[in-house]
Amino acid sequence: MHDMIGKEIMDWTASKWLAVRASISFSPDPPPGGTARRKQFCRDLCQFFNRLQTASERLDVDGKEQCGLDGVAVEVFLRIDLEKKEVLLDRLFKYCALDFHLFTELLQILQRNFPECCLVVPSLQGYELAREMRRFLGPPEIECVYLKCDSEERLLMGEALKGLSFERILADTERHYRERGGVEKRKAALGLGRELAMYLRGEEGEEEVLWMQVGIELSGVGFKPSCAG
Repeated sequence: MHDMIGKEIMDWTASKWLAVRASISFSPDPPPGGTARRKQFCRDLCQFFNRLQTASERLDVDGKEQCGLDGVAVEVFLRIDLEKKEVLLDRLFKYCALDFHLFTELLQILQRNFPECCLVVPSLQGYELAREMRRFLGPPEIECVYLKCDSEERLLMGEALKGLSFERILADTERHYRERGGVEKRKAALGLGRELAMYLRGEEGEEEVLWMQVGIELSGVGFKPSCAG
């Protein structure tokens, strides 16, 4: 559900920031002082979108072609619940070679406005975003993971996650690409607008990580499981 502040951001991205496709929503009943914080966050977000738009306008012809016919260079989908102290990052993707560190810029805004919240990614798929999360916040906690092998798919959660870590998945993924010529080779083969998959190796062999839900405190000091409930 989008409140009026979130709707205003949505309307502006359709006209003012043509290079940005955004979905920003807030919980409908903010705690005391929540409305003022949302307004400040939206002001910061508007400045962020301004910089993204400016960066996209500086792209050369090849860079602009990477954005496609609609000209969208970046997607940002966020859901913020101050009562639950939770920021859900549903989507963050850069379609072209913008000279802009997308995740760190957004992370700074979130940390400044919601330092007490958990950052939760409900369906993390991209290997590059996963690496950025680890680099700037540390390894998040896995709440559940959906895997695919040649013959079946399976969902791991609760006790089934025992012994499985974010670091292990990244290590297995790094090994997967290293054995096949490296990350850059795979990115070139996939083409634009595609996520680099992650992988897990175990007794069942190698399985593709279709998605996983992860979370970590925005302070970077750990993750409170109750924040992802």
